[in-house]
Amino acid sequence: MFRPSRSAIGAHTTENLKYLASREPTVLPKHNTMSMKQLLQSFQAGARRLGARLVWSANMSQMPRPIDEEDLAGYRPGGYHPVRIGDHFNHGKYKVLNKLGYGGYSTVWLARNNETKRHVALKVLAAHTSKVGLDINELDILLNVTSKSATNPGTAHVLGLLDHFEHRGPHGDHLCLVSKPMGPNMSVFRTLFPKAKIPVPTMKRISKQLLLALSYLHDECQVIHTDIKPANIMIESPGINELFEQAPSEIFMSSDVSLPPPNDFYIGSHEFCAGDEDITESSELSVRLVDFGTSSWFDDHLTEWIQPEMLRAPEVTLWADWDHKVDIWNLGLVIWELTQGAFLFDGCWTPQDPYTAEAQLAQMTSLLGAFPNSLLSRSRECDQYFDSNGNLLKPMTFGSLSLNDMCKNRLNCAMSESDRADFLDFIMAMIRLDPAERPDAKTLLGHKWIQAS
Repeated sequence: MFRPSRSAIGAHTTENLKYLASREPTVLPKHNTMSMKQLLQSFQAGARRLGARLVWSANMSQMPRPIDEEDLAGYRPGGYHPVRIGDHFNHGKYKVLNKLGYGGYSTVWLARNNETKRHVALKVLAAHTSKVGLDINELDILLNVTSKSATNPGTAHVLGLLDHFEHRGPHGDHLCLVSKPMGPNMSVFRTLFPKAKIPVPTMKRISKQLLLALSYLHDECQVIHTDIKPANIMIESPGINELFEQAPSEIFMSSDVSLPPPNDFYIGSHEFCAGDEDITESSELSVRLVDFGTSSWFDDHLTEWIQPEMLRAPEVTLWADWDHKVDIWNLGLVIWELTQGAFLFDGCWTPQDPYTAEAQLAQMTSLLGAFPNSLLSRSRECDQYFDSNGNLLKPMTFGSLSLNDMCKNRLNCAMSESDRADFLDFIMAMIRLDPAERPDAKTLLGHKWIQAS
């Protein structure tokens, strides 16, 4: 299977660090609420996601600060398309207002649909993606996800596609994907709460919505997301377009220090402001799963090497065949992380050590017991980590771990004993070492911890 390499245009260099004059600092409220005003004061999209992520700084120094953007060297034949503020796309249908962000093989822009008078997120893929099939794979999956039954409740929690088209530029032909702009992602949202732990009632609501999304993707679309992480879970704000409509025109004028021609297109991601909606209100919170750039079909995998390393399912690490149950493992670890404020399996022997697969597998063994033969027998790299008896080659130094003890030490004290027991049972079901033993998303929706929300 092809393993896509994004290093060609995604590597960061010191040349692409831009020192921007510091803006007025945004001081977060002392209580755990967040308004759309604070949201849009630093409205910035994650580039491999058709949405937006929030960034802010409190009590910042007024000294210039470095902002890393996409590698300038990526602007070459086969690479990024040079987009400038005011550019029009798709025969004048979309006008670029500002930059929202970037990724290893795309940039994302805030644009206005001149026909509907609505704001959108415009994702412009690098030209080389067409040569390795990344663009067609993402487009096909998005079209499939968007076209399925609108009556399925999971469709409300997956970010679909509004439009797509090809754009020819000096570096080649670029697939452009259009979607609605979103609010902040979970990486940002969690920082609004003490120790980055999202309150349990809120996490129950988020977990249910994500299970609805997975049930829809797995059962109706036959799609495996493969990249579930806090940054790919975004908050929906129904009034976000109206807030953009109310914003003064100068909000969309870039004030960043740009490079001289011919590289004057190279600008930093921008910040905006408006609104007063509280997005931390649990009863109103709605999230969507975004970014299908590395997603796979049930019967046709884009690549066999998937998932963020600290959230990676054991069958992926061991190069065993995997299916949609990798998403269940992935989501279980994300729910733990957002509830507990820490990774469950960080893959580090000590806090000072870097991630290694050996340490991560040892942590799994300490908590979940011995790896089943049903998994090891399918592994193409079993002998790198285990002996012939299924024991780890590298001595285990973590001892015997207890999820209950870890939970007691970290969890929000508002959780009752019975609720904690249900939570642990819920998480343990999702992180079974044998993928066949993990429940599917539809089954997990009926779990007591989810139902008691």
